[in-house]
Amino acid sequence: MYSSENFHKSDLRRLQNFRIIDDEFLRVVFENNIEGTELLLNIIFDRNDMKVSKVTCQREIKGLEGHSVRLDISAEDSENNIYDIEVQRQDEGNLPLRARYYSSMLDTTLLKKSEKYEKLVPTFVIFITETDVIGDGLPLHDYVMTDIYTDKVLGDNRHIIFINGDYNNKETRLGKLMHDFKCTSADDMYFDTLAKRVRHFKETEGGIQQMSKIMEEIAVLTLIDGYRDINMAEAEIKQRIMKKYNLSEEEADSYMLEQIA
Repeated sequence: MYSSENFHKSDLRRLQNFRIIDDEFLRVVFENNIEGTELLLNIIFDRNDMKVSKVTCQREIKGLEGHSVRLDISAEDSENNIYDIEVQRQDEGNLPLRARYYSSMLDTTLLKKSEKYEKLVPTFVIFITETDVIGDGLPLHDYVMTDIYTDKVLGDNRHIIFINGDYNNKETRLGKLMHDFKCTSADDMYFDTLAKRVRHFKETEGGIQQMSKIMEEIAVLTLIDGYRDINMAEAEIKQRIMKKYNLSEEEADSYMLEQIA
């Protein structure tokens, strides 16, 4: 296994413990990974024919007057349906309300000025949660807007889906997928498409170098966040990260702006 001299042993151990359900690792496994995203969506929707046309990770949607969001995985299929796939490991507040906000933010990107509402395509906000947040043991829940009196579906083509990360029935593709999302070793995974990506970032020189850079970025942003929590002045934060991580002023400015978003 490759070991870079500028990659500390503690970082290597942390890298080897990464799982796909960890958001910092999720983004590298799925970034521009058409094949992997097709596998993910086909399993979630119990199909074999879904085709993905593009996929990006950490796509930011800026709120013009409010809170911005950063999507874990943003994908579009061959029928122009839009998917936002999020992993949720810890309780960060009311998950249904967070899903509602993400769904509404997706809609703000789908119509150009003066376009008719009929051009709105179906959207799917999918949360893969580490635990069974609904609490009934079912593998997934697909929510749509319905009439509380008649159960009639409104038909606005908006879906919010929660996937139970605790679902471990290995007789099903979804159970195997959730197993793979929690594996630390590619050798233990069922799906070769995902295992190849995991193996690349954990066992090859190029992959480990990529992860080294990403992990440094995460460390810098986490430090900035911590300093801001104690109300440290922005100029002082900038000087500290420049010194600690040997950053240029331009690099430090980039980190400071990214953390604000």
